[in-house]
Amino acid sequence: MNPVAVMRAARGVRDELDSLMGGASGELRERLDPLLAEAGSRPPGQLADAVIMLVAEYGPAWERLTALLSLDRGVTAEQVIPLLSRGPGAESGSHGGGGSSLGPPPGGAGPTPPSWGATPASNGTDPSGWDPADAPATASYTPAWMLPDAGGQERPAPGSRQAPRHGDEAAYDDGYGDMPSTGAMSADWMRPDQAADPASPHSSAPPSFQSPFPQAPPPQALSPETPQTSHEPSPRVPPSPAPASAPPTLTEPPAAAPAPTEGRGPSVLGRLTGAFRRRRKEVPVAAPGPEWEGIPLIEAPAEAVAGWGAEVAIGVAPGQGQDGTAIPREPIDLDIQLVAEGFDAPGGWRVLLRADQASPYPRAVVNLVALAQEEPEAARQIQATYAVRGQVIGFGLRAITVHGSPGSLGGHEALEPVSGTRIRPSLTGEPPDVTAIIVHGDRPGRLWWTYRSPHFVTPDRAERCDLGARASEFGRHLTGQGRLSEELGREVGSRVPRGFWELLNAVAGRVAPRRPSVLILSQEPHVPWELAVLEQPYDPSLPGYLNCQAVTGGWPLGGRRPELPPPVNARADRLAVVYGEAQAHPLVTEYGATQVSPALGDVLGVLGQGPDIVHFTDGGSASEALGYELPGAPFVFLEEPGDAQAFLLAGASGVVAPLWPTGGGLAREFYRRCFAGEPPAEVLRSMRGQASDGAGAYRFHGHPSLTLRRTAPPAG
Repeated sequence: MNPVAVMRAARGVRDELDSLMGGASGELRERLDPLLAEAGSRPPGQLADAVIMLVAEYGPAWERLTALLSLDRGVTAEQVIPLLSRGPGAESGSHGGGGSSLGPPPGGAGPTPPSWGATPASNGTDPSGWDPADAPATASYTPAWMLPDAGGQERPAPGSRQAPRHGDEAAYDDGYGDMPSTGAMSADWMRPDQAADPASPHSSAPPSFQSPFPQAPPPQALSPETPQTSHEPSPRVPPSPAPASAPPTLTEPPAAAPAPTEGRGPSVLGRLTGAFRRRRKEVPVAAPGPEWEGIPLIEAPAEAVAGWGAEVAIGVAPGQGQDGTAIPREPIDLDIQLVAEGFDAPGGWRVLLRADQASPYPRAVVNLVALAQEEPEAARQIQATYAVRGQVIGFGLRAITVHGSPGSLGGHEALEPVSGTRIRPSLTGEPPDVTAIIVHGDRPGRLWWTYRSPHFVTPDRAERCDLGARASEFGRHLTGQGRLSEELGREVGSRVPRGFWELLNAVAGRVAPRRPSVLILSQEPHVPWELAVLEQPYDPSLPGYLNCQAVTGGWPLGGRRPELPPPVNARADRLAVVYGEAQAHPLVTEYGATQVSPALGDVLGVLGQGPDIVHFTDGGSASEALGYELPGAPFVFLEEPGDAQAFLLAGASGVVAPLWPTGGGLAREFYRRCFAGEPPAEVLRSMRGQASDGAGAYRFHGHPSLTLRRTAPPAG
């Protein structure tokens, strides 16, 4: 195990201490911070030993650390420490990397960075200050994956909208707003009658929301025999498949490529496309057999050298307990988005694979180039998000150590295991209109955003977001105000990347008059992104907060649990209410709920019976129940602030919880409408729109389309 990865995981635990341990976090933070501050001044293995022994004294923090390191639950510190690699000289030193052979460039010269103009950093900024927006255009990146077949029905063109702006535009220059045009993608938003007109503003300037959307092609245009029209993207050449036995390797720096073009490229929306997916030839349906599922496959060397290339195999591997013989019942088109700060991907950050009878567990090779860095050794991550037709169905993460020079190679003997969820595309449910995926960067307070939508093809480059403080500190700053205000909403909105607003604006026009649904998948649980204020609300009669203008939900991302996608259905027949008063709670009299006292033993007893809904009126009892499994995937409602993420990690199908004390009062109306068939996310959105101060504090954690299915009639 890589000691650098242990230190990185420890920093992640440190950021989450408040949510993991509540008021008891101060002691561990005071003991852990001095150890983290010694990184670079003490041997990594020795420092990792000390961190492991310290964190192991604190149960919740230790469980989180072992989860981040993909270790078995219940493992002890004494079992973990022998797994640490001690660096060169401590043990027999192979070069690591899973059999990869490493070597300097020909001629014995030291490593040199790629020489295509400025050093690229599409998913990161190198220490020299290179900006991702300066990346050269990649002519080979012309995605051809499109919308699912809409049955030949034309979509109405939405009205013109102006993209919301938040804060100083310069704050977004670190994203991809200024990325040069990527070939055919620059013309995707031309109207058919303008495509051939060189004087058209679409031919030389980024598209804007003032222009109408292109109409969907007529049904006959979807036929495979119909030639591709000028406003559709060119087919993308898929990555070359990797031989099953070929180990990942490091390569020398690639040859020079043209320098970046000057001038501002198209906006994020300018690289979206609304073209329909072409129908594929019929593929025989697999015969009934074991249910197909997989796990993320990210095969990379354990070590890389700044300035050198590394071949990384991306794909799907058989799931636990599977022998690799299961095949999908029908072909599955996987869209895999990569994020890797500190690397460049000259061939693009997106991989398109098809799992079918011929290749049930496909893979492809992606070439990544490690960027120059100031540190002699840096712990990096390769993160992959798996989606099907705009629905995120899996996530994987692999650690990789990047050395400043090849002389440091050989200190890490084994590949870190891939951490992530199962990949199960057979789950039902429509995808949200917009899914924002937020992952940690390599520096505190840095986040990377990518997007998915069933309505548009989204760019393959992540957008950077810098909070200016650790995510936990920024979140406490927001929620510590104890009330909802436009000032708070604008502060949140100023951190949301521009690409999100442009995509949401486009989707809102596409789905109107229905409100768009938004799912926020995030590795950090602290920032209430749904409270961001839109400067130009879609419905002026409602507050401008995102969770009033759209139907929103949130979901944790990063470990084996909770799995993806969030469930869209939950049973609601058996209710339990944790209530300490002598009189019956309204849920007992109206819906036949089981009432239990806040005593921990009583709470655990009712949780062990697998209720469909657990309603906590007491925050203390909810906190005491954390860390226990929740059989049956219940829906959880907290009337007082609590750790919603812990309930989701324990197996909850959804959680409602306030950011600050509200005094309650929402439960009866909430359940009445949910049991009538409305999704909880929509019920809360509607209640917030009624200018209810209490409703504005409540966050919903779950799929925006989740519904509570109740078959039992009301009590009495």
